[in-house]
Amino acid sequence: MAWNFQSHGAPCHQQQVQHYQQNHPQYTGQGQSQHYGNYGNFYQQNVFQTNAWQAYQMSEEQELANIFAHYVNKSQANTVRFTWSRELCSVLMAMLDRNPDGFMQWAEFMELQKCLLAWHNMFRRHDTDGSGYIESHELGNVIQQFGYRINPDVMTTLLKRYSRAHVVNGQVRTLIAFDDFVSLCVRLRAYTDAFRKRDRVCHGGQETGTCTYQYDDFLRCVMCL
Repeated sequence: MAWNFQSHGAPCHQQQVQHYQQNHPQYTGQGQSQHYGNYGNFYQQNVFQTNAWQAYQMSEEQELANIFAHYVNKSQANTVRFTWSRELCSVLMAMLDRNPDGFMQWAEFMELQKCLLAWHNMFRRHDTDGSGYIESHELGNVIQQFGYRINPDVMTTLLKRYSRAHVVNGQVRTLIAFDDFVSLCVRLRAYTDAFRKRDRVCHGGQETGTCTYQYDDFLRCVMCL
């Protein structure tokens, strides 16, 4: 996965809002969904209406665009180095590579930054001791605050998949690290969006909470993340 940047300057905020509305119709004026909850409201308020460059204490969006351009064009391979694992970075970019052409455009990069900031802010609210972990029992509250409708059996599966056992002061605690939390956020959003889109296609634009997948379509949906 690579970054693709065209050095004609960053788009204005209004262009980004239009980009989000075009690529996220499920988040525009949908409100509460009987089958999928109201997670779209979280992204509308905490992602699509946020300026990522301000969180980095920059004076304008162009400063972030310049940094973006510097690292993308740093090598002929057109790649960027991250401190996180390559697998997690690939998952993050795949979430927004809607073409899919294997490249991340500027608007998609900005959306990724805003998602990361929103997830980090949510994580920090529950990381009360600043350890970089949250208690596993907090995960249900976090997902509820996101607005997803998740039943207890699915929640148990998520806890088993994304929590880790740590010995703290001689006691075993089940905790969730921030990178695992991000992986969960990415997959939960991407899979819900993909399923919801197919639900509407299968039922004439209506949401029923069910849909029919062909095998290759299912693999294409889950294997990209």
